Amino acid sequence: MSDLQLGLLVIGILVVAGVIAYNKWQELRLHRKAQADFGSRHQDALLGRGGLADPSVPGAPPRAGGPGGSESEPRQSPRAIEHTLVDDAPNPETAQAEPQQPMPVSAQVGPPVLEEIVDYIVSIECPTATSGAEILRQAETLAHEAMRRPIHWEAFDPTQGEWEQPNPQRRYRRVRAGMQLASRAGPATEEDLGAFCLALQEVSLALAGQLDLPDPEDAMRRATELDRFCADVDVQVGLNVVAADGETFPGTKIRALAESAGMQYGRDGRFHRLNDSGAEIFGLANLEPMPFHAETMRSLATQGVTIFLDVPRAPPAAATFRAYVDFARQTEHSLGGALVDDNRKPINQAALDSIAMQLEAIHKTMSARGITPGGALALRLFS
Repeated sequence: MSDLQLGLLVIGILVVAGVIAYNKWQELRLHRKAQADFGSRHQDALLGRGGLADPSVPGAPPRAGGPGGSESEPRQSPRAIEHTLVDDAPNPETAQAEPQQPMPVSAQVGPPVLEEIVDYIVSIECPTATSGAEILRQAETLAHEAMRRPIHWEAFDPTQGEWEQPNPQRRYRRVRAGMQLASRAGPATEEDLGAFCLALQEVSLALAGQLDLPDPEDAMRRATELDRFCADVDVQVGLNVVAADGETFPGTKIRALAESAGMQYGRDGRFHRLNDSGAEIFGLANLEPMPFHAETMRSLATQGVTIFLDVPRAPPAAATFRAYVDFARQTEHSLGGALVDDNRKPINQAALDSIAMQLEAIHKTMSARGITPGGALALRLFS
């Protein structure tokens, strides 16, 4: 080997070593920055406190405060769902609960879903256009890292001038991912934000892009405040139909009633009535602690059922509440029971009118926040 060849070989080795060292330095710098931004500098923001329904007002939404709590204290996760008329109805969060799985990433192109009011959005600027297929591959990898919060991806289409879900057949220079700041599981934590941002830093390195991390302290404040707002409007209305003393309702009759009303059996052990858009109008549950099971409905005998309305997830139209009340009356008539509140007192029209007024107030509060009851954002937040 000549001296020239040997010299060129040494130069090549030095260049490769320099590139590797530079990449390692960049990775270490980003890791240190993330630790500085998200390191634990104070106590966990999630201190114990739950919502409390106002016992003086039938159908009142939960108050922000609770026993031993104050307005300034963050809420405890998960968020409780309050029943305005029925406190002992089965909770869908506990009935046949299944382990939470990482949020799947959709490869289907569609309209943008990220919103500043509910998401912590991190942007990546790529110097060269990156294929949508590669973006989706990175998103899929991130989805398998057991993130505890829903994450959505979007890419900017310059021809349309708007964000869209990544299309595998297109190329993009601007990409962003958003982590949802709150749900019925409670607000996002520092740990959630830190894990998300560290993962996005890895993605930016893979895409050779420039990462833009918004202020994490502001994100924590927004998550806590958003969760508190959601707790104030997270209300379920429950009306009971109970059998006479010593009598029960047969499961076959309950199922026939539900199916005749166009209801569908769900994995949570309840029947659900959906509208043409797939939004839930109301549901039917067993008043007793045991949820309904499709396999045992023939042998079931129960002392009562609950007709429930998940207020933030239901369409806000007045027709929704009318349909809910009509079905409650129909259930009362078909089963031969009595329509009562949680104290087994008959429900009169004045009480129903009061509930309708309070639901209208909740709908206005949500709409003023930019969250339409029963809309896409509401379904994300109240799940």
